[in-house]
Amino acid sequence: SEMSCTCIILAGGKSVRMREDKALLFDNVNELNRRLTELGYTTIIACGSKERMNLFDGTSIADPVDVNSLPDAIKSFVESIEGEIQFFPCDMYLLSIDSLQSILNQQPGIPVDHNGREQYTLARTHSDWTPASHPTLRTLFASFPRNDMSDHGIELTNFNRPEQLHALNKLNQ
Repeated sequence: SEMSCTCIILAGGKSVRMREDKALLFDNVNELNRRLTELGYTTIIACGSKERMNLFDGTSIADPVDVNSLPDAIKSFVESIEGEIQFFPCDMYLLSIDSLQSILNQQPGIPVDHNGREQYTLARTHSDWTPASHPTLRTLFASFPRNDMSDHGIELTNFNRPEQLHALNKLNQ
């Protein structure tokens, strides 16, 4: 059952550390949405607040009003969507089609990158998971298996700091 998951792109808004809206950089959300849709996946953009619904192409959903954190948002999506869910962060600007395919083919679990970092925003949930409320992504996904994706190297990097972005902008020039 290759197409048995819904893809959710987490594009909720301003990053405190980055000081700008990572979801709007490099048109990455629309690009990722296009790639996933072309591969035949149902794809939803979790856009954060209602005011952000028109920022992206494709299907956007706003967070429910009682949601105040990413773990809460993820819990609400899991409760409202049937089957497995594959999450994607809006700020993996280096993902190749090869890495994308590995993420889509993973068993339910949490990818671990080449630095040994657990990439919770690339979680694949299993269809019968009933999440409890948790303050952090680490505790929310504590029981999940870990999927080794170290061979994808820097492609699984999240961009959280302005200096990372300056380096990427130089690459893109």
